[in-house]
Amino acid sequence: MARLVPKIYPTDINENIPIGIAFPLNMGTQKQNYTTTTQVHDNLRNLILTIKGERVNLPTFGSDLYLLLFEQMYQDTLAASARIAIKDAVKEWMPFVTIHIVEVTPDSDNNKITIQVDYSVQGWPASNTLNLTVNV
Repeated sequence: MARLVPKIYPTDINENIPIGIAFPLNMGTQKQNYTTTTQVHDNLRNLILTIKGERVNLPTFGSDLYLLLFEQMYQDTLAASARIAIKDAVKEWMPFVTIHIVEVTPDSDNNKITIQVDYSVQGWPASNTLNLTVNV
């Protein structure tokens, strides 16, 4: 019987070599990521929270999540549209990430939206969860 062998990236072998910067950015000394898993997690968060057109020379990078927050919609329509926006952005910019579940919980009383994204990376056996709270 075949078994799935987790993919190990060469940069993950040496724990003293950073492979990317961590988000959110800080003043002073910048925090760094030392594993591919944490870097993918930060890149996914960055992709979802970036507004399309915000990045110079990459007009389609990001999602339409922030634009949806100011539309006149019912809560279930907002949740469905946010799911589509997140899945479309990941499909275009991070095709190696598989989105399993996107839970969107609008909270109009406190002017915020909570998003939970369950995802996995191709070749890795484990699944990860990204939790975001967006205040409007």
